[in-house]
Amino acid sequence: MIIPMRKMKLIVFREDEEAVLKALQKTGEYMPINLEDSEDTQPSENKISSEAQQAAEMLKLSNQYHKKYYHKLFEDQPEISYDTFLMENVKGKEICQQLQSFNEHYKALELDIENSSKAIEELLPWEKMDIPLDQIKGSKYVEMSTVFLPEPVVDNAVKIVEEEKAQIQIFDVEKKEASALVVQTRKEMPELLSKLKELGMREVILTKTSCSASEKIAELREKIQQDRKEKINIEQSIKKISEDEKDIKLLNEQYETKQNRDNVKTLKTNETVLLLGWVCEDRIEKVKKVIDKTIHDYDLQFDKPTKKDKPPTVTRNPRFWAQFETITDMYSKPSPSELDPALVAGPWYWVIFGMMMGDVGYGICMFFVFYIFRKLKKPKGNGLKLVNTLLYSSFTTILFGVLFGSYFGETWHPILFAPLTNPMKMLIFTLIVGVLHIFSGMSIKIVEQFKAGHPWDAIFDQVSWMILITGLGLLFLQATRRAGAIMAIAGAAIILCTAGRENKNVVKKITGGLLGLYNISSYLSDILSYSRILALSLATGVIGMVMNLLARMVAVNIVGIIVALFIYFIGHTFNLAMSLLSAYVHDSRLQYIEFFNKFYEGGGIPFEPLSIKSKYVNVNTEENKK
Repeated sequence: MIIPMRKMKLIVFREDEEAVLKALQKTGEYMPINLEDSEDTQPSENKISSEAQQAAEMLKLSNQYHKKYYHKLFEDQPEISYDTFLMENVKGKEICQQLQSFNEHYKALELDIENSSKAIEELLPWEKMDIPLDQIKGSKYVEMSTVFLPEPVVDNAVKIVEEEKAQIQIFDVEKKEASALVVQTRKEMPELLSKLKELGMREVILTKTSCSASEKIAELREKIQQDRKEKINIEQSIKKISEDEKDIKLLNEQYETKQNRDNVKTLKTNETVLLLGWVCEDRIEKVKKVIDKTIHDYDLQFDKPTKKDKPPTVTRNPRFWAQFETITDMYSKPSPSELDPALVAGPWYWVIFGMMMGDVGYGICMFFVFYIFRKLKKPKGNGLKLVNTLLYSSFTTILFGVLFGSYFGETWHPILFAPLTNPMKMLIFTLIVGVLHIFSGMSIKIVEQFKAGHPWDAIFDQVSWMILITGLGLLFLQATRRAGAIMAIAGAAIILCTAGRENKNVVKKITGGLLGLYNISSYLSDILSYSRILALSLATGVIGMVMNLLARMVAVNIVGIIVALFIYFIGHTFNLAMSLLSAYVHDSRLQYIEFFNKFYEGGGIPFEPLSIKSKYVNVNTEENKK
């Protein structure tokens, strides 16, 4: 059910702001309303401090090098007290600084290796040139130039150089170019280079060093080797520090928690601070006690939302059905003025999922897969609810598997009927389920219209259609055909006479009634959509049966039995995975399109309180009992 909200207005002295925000964050029952006239108008994403960014980056670095052992999957997150959580994390800061230093050194080494590799690549064509690179320079009468020549024109270039009575030395041919050293008198060098450029020659200026290219290459390669060894040492150091990463994880949580407090926008005067926020009606006393315990001087009031306000939505349902809230939330949160659909949508989702899967073997596998996944990964929030939804749906999968007599694709003693051998019975069954599902949505709409003071709208727009659809269904049974005809005619008459009631013109009233009655096609289309339950049930059963048949066909000897086991395992794993995905998607579709459109609008705002959203540690915010 939806919990009513109250707008909290709290005025405190400026020196008490931090203490109050800490107390409210510890409680986790206050959702801030960020004031537009706040002194701080920066977007929250720009407020993240350099320390928090550094801690987050260093935690990612630590996770890259931290070796995760399998047994740690079974360990619970460490629990610490709230007082410990607020203490300065000196060790975490030291580790963060060490990691930052190592990371900067590591990146500098990578840059050096990259630069050295590029320098080697530039010098390789000149490796056979045995003169120091700083001696490649002109004199008073002679000029020297290092050039690249396209491989096809090397012979022509040599001929031109000889004709000009100059000298050329070819060193190496790489990437379809030849490296060469050209020597000519200073006066005649420009003319020679001009002729060579016509052949595609390009000049290159080498970095001047006191050694030859080969010696410089050897020096750079030695440097790269040293840098790589240093990188390995740094990696080992990071791994050693990362073995005990709990302190940097805690530091990351502390920074994020503080940042969430800093992001709360308030209205300030010289002496006071105004905090606005939403609090659940049933949590008011708890918030009052927390504030009263934290500070002495304050002004506090809780007001009902006005028509201009947009309060968030908080739903609280029994623990089992609360898990199915995630299905509703993925569509949209209910608005505060609506009825919470979870208590109706949850049971229907649970039942329809089981009908779509409908296999005892797959249901047992689902239970163990999601139970183990929940134990290992320890999801939280909506992730946990989704896993629980699929885990709980394993029970209805087993139930309908027994009713349909399906055990890993094999049919054995069905209690109701086997969909594979009685598809028409399954189709009728799914259509009846569809009608009941749609009627439950219309019933919620009836309740909402009665609460809003519009009982006649409920009768004319909802009850009339329920009578008509029920009557049409009874027409297919010999014993109820007469009653069905009476109900169908009565329902159609009510719709015909009332669908255009908002129009004052008589002609428009009649036209509106006819158009209203035409909506029967929409209802029939919605009901027929539930035939997808039959399709998915048959698909799951047929694929399972085919895998069993293939396995039996090859199981004629020892090798065949091994292959059969492989086919059986891979085939049923694939079938289970695809059936799960299909059931999840199509069950959700039936809720969102066929069910919700009968009554549900959504558009609610999620309740996101200021709280300690810990990912790596469990912060115990309960008061110590003496």
